[in-house]
Amino acid sequence: MCAEKLILISDIHANLPALEAVVSDIAARGLASAPLCFLGDAVNMGPFPAEAVALLRSLKPAFRVRGNHDRYISEGADKAALERYFRCAEGATHSAWTAASLDDESKAWLGAAPAAAAFSLGGVRFSAFHASERSDEISFKPGSAPGNVLCGHIHAPYVASAPGGVTVNPGSVGSPLDGNPAASYAVVTVNGAVSAEIVRVNYDLDAFSAGLEQRAVPWGAVINSVVRKASLSK
Repeated sequence: MCAEKLILISDIHANLPALEAVVSDIAARGLASAPLCFLGDAVNMGPFPAEAVALLRSLKPAFRVRGNHDRYISEGADKAALERYFRCAEGATHSAWTAASLDDESKAWLGAAPAAAAFSLGGVRFSAFHASERSDEISFKPGSAPGNVLCGHIHAPYVASAPGGVTVNPGSVGSPLDGNPAASYAVVTVNGAVSAEIVRVNYDLDAFSAGLEQRAVPWGAVINSVVRKASLSK
């Protein structure tokens, strides 16, 4: 039996330099033709929403789900709801800037992704969602569901055993929160059993920071600090 590969990316958050570096790394590993699964959150919290969506669309993900930030932008979440989520007015202002930076076609594409997906690869069944099967904002607990589960949202990668399978979170391409600012993605191997490797990729952080400044991105100083420290702590 020939092993099959599946590429997992999640939480790009409008970070074009990080996504470009990940795409280059995938190609360098000879995996450009492997199916891609996108686990949500292409936009918000970065300076390049239109460019990140355009590149992601060009990759033609075989499987994808919608993240909470994709939902905010595609459905036009109201300011009060955004302020509650971000816990500040500046986050809502940033989200409005992101929405204004995207054309209707891009927003429709983000919104067209399902909240959850199920598919088979190499005779193995996978379930995919952004945060958890219950909500795109409530994080999944590793190993809490049977079978092979693919999820994102927490911006920290892991591979965990589960009854009858594994849970894989590829971490975040554009805004890791595990103390390591390098972009993160995962390569899943299906060869009877399922295994996964977490891959970290360095990218041009200065280009990201420059984009925030040059485009006068609202909340840019906070976003820049989070991405460079790979942490929400002050």
